Parts: sequence; structure tokens; C-alpha cells
Amino acid sequence: MKKIITLGVATAMMASLAIAKEVKIGVILPMSGPIGGFGQSAHKGLTFANEMNHTLKNGDTVKLVLVDNKSDKIESANAASKLISDDKVTAIIGALTSTNTMAMTKIAEEAKVPVVAPVATNILVTKRKDYVSRVCFSDAFQGTVAANFAIKELKEKEAVLITDVKLDYSIGISKVFSTEYKKLGGNIVQRVKINSGDTDFKAMLSNIKALNPKLIFFPIYSAEAGLIAKQAKQLGITAKFLGTDGMTADKIFFETAGDAAEGFYGTNLFSSDAPKTTDLSKKYDKEFTAKYNEPVHPFGVLSADSYNVIINAMNQCKDPTNSICVNEKIRATKNFQGASGIISLEEGDAVRSAVINQIVNGKEKFLTLVNP
Repeated sequence: MKKIITLGVATAMMASLAIAKEVKIGVILPMSGPIGGFGQSAHKGLTFANEMNHTLKNGDTVKLVLVDNKSDKIESANAASKLISDDKVTAIIGALTSTNTMAMTKIAEEAKVPVVAPVATNILVTKRKDYVSRVCFSDAFQGTVAANFAIKELKEKEAVLITDVKLDYSIGISKVFSTEYKKLGGNIVQRVKINSGDTDFKAMLSNIKALNPKLIFFPIYSAEAGLIAKQAKQLGITAKFLGTDGMTADKIFFETAGDAAEGFYGTNLFSSDAPKTTDLSKKYDKEFTAKYNEPVHPFGVLSADSYNVIINAMNQCKDPTNSICVNEKIRATKNFQGASGIISLEEGDAVRSAVINQIVNGKEKFLTLVNP
């Protein structure tokens, strides 16, 4: 009898192993190109989440299939086509920036493959989309948070607005900030346009200096932000600077700006110094910092939560490779206890808090949490 029972258990285990399969999640990130630093930080946090939890409840293993979009929107679209047609992925994480994410969403929509964007904040990313969600807040919220902070905390009612007209991200936040700032009694004294890749801002900054501004709001990316900080200090500009999540997303900002960035303020998606609100956030932070000896990066932890939300959805589907079911469960996410905090989705948009940081001694220091 004992032998029969033992044989039965062994047979059951073998059957279970035979049934278990590999489920693929596509990943589109800028691992190279102008914003390659963004992608590398995101990828580190994402792969760590996969290491922590790479098996579904039914025993299936989860494989990440990475494609480098080279910081380019056309490459992003091509990557989505490849992942869906060739690799047969069930869901896609990416493509990080708003412009590159929007370049691939139509393809995913037509194929009915869910996309979860870690940090694509432009309002249009999820607008009129059924298969696109994000675990970050939108620029509508971030722009409002920045305007309120400028008026109510910094007490500055006049500002210069610098916008990168090549970035949907920058254009979107600038528009929201401008509208909300005016509603609160603020005045935009000058609007300045730059282009991604510009390196010499001295003429622009000289014109700004002549206005003697008290506040400069610049929702732009790390490379340009670092150069503006450095050149502004060289010209003797003493205005307060307020940036957004793209400003400090790459170490290039700190390397380029040096001590010129001291005192800068910024809204952000996450701060490793903010209070941990979930068991997973405590566990993720502890194990990540122990392994890498560095703080959790906002883009990394939100990429991790894009993964975690997808895994949570797959675990609720009888067939975790059924992309339609997975998408339905993603969109129904409520009070999910993620690595970055509590996440709820409404029509694909995350309802979550923002943080305000300040650069102190060359590092971001958490100031406060702003709830939606």
C-alpha cells in the first residue's frame, strides 16, 4: 500500500511538472541611446522583481523577453510587433517614456495584448485605450502637485517655464502646471522652449537672468536639466528650480550639475526614503539595497510593480496566457500591495501619491508626500 501511495504522489508531481509551462512577458526599454540610463535603472528593478517571484500559482514560470528600443519611438513600435508576433508574449512592460510608449500602444491595442507602463505619465498614454494601463500617476496630477507646491510651499507667484518641445512628457506637464499655477494666482513671466539634445543654454539663461526670476519650473530630462543647472550657476542665477520625475531619473544629472543642483526641488513618482506602506515595499527595499548597495530607483521599483500587477492578474486567470483575461484583471486592480506602495487603477490610470524631494548634499532628500 505504501509503495502505491508513494507511486501515486510521484505520478501526480510529474503530471504537475508536465502541465507547467513558460509564460512570456515582453519588456521594451531604452537600454542604449540618449536615455539609456533610464532603461538600465528600470531593468535592474524589474529583473529583481522577477527573481523574487518568477512562478505563478499554477506552477508556470514567467520569462521576461527584453528588447532595446534604443531610446527611439520607431524602434519601440518595431519591438512591440516582434514581441507580439514572434515571441507570443501575453503582456508587455514599457516603453518607459511617454513618446515611446505611445508609439507602440496602437499595435498592442489591435492585438489585444495588455501594456503596463511603469513611468509614462503623459495624459494621452491611456486615453481612449482599452489595453494600456500604467502604475504611475499622470501628468495631470504631477503638474497640479508642482503648481500647488510652488504657490503654497515655496510661496512663489512668478515663474519662468522651460519646456522641451520634443517631449510629449514635457509639453503635457507644462500645460497642466501653467493652467493650475494661474488658477492659484501665479504668473508665468516667460515661456522658453528647448529641444532634447541641446547643450548650450547660456543665451537662453542670460535672457532669463535679466528678468530676475524667483522660480524656474523645468519638467525636462536629466541630461538637459544637469546642463541648465551648471550653466545657470555659472551665470549667477539664484532662482529656485523646480523639476519633475525626469530630472533626477539618471545619474547623469548629478554628474553634470555637480554642486550647481544643490537646493533644487522636484516632484517624483517614488522616494526610497518615504514611509513604506506595504509588506512588499519593505521586503523589496531591504533585499534590493542588500544586493546592490544602492537605494531603490523610482523607475526600477515602478517597473517592478508593472510586473507585479501583471503577475497578480495572471494568477486570477484560468489560463494565464489569455491576454484578454489578463488585461481585464489588470484594469480591475484595486488596493494592490505593491513594491512602490498601494496601487489602484481607474480606466488604466493609477491613483497614487506623489513625493516632493530636494537635492541636499548631492542627493535627493524626501520632503513630503502628496496624496491624490
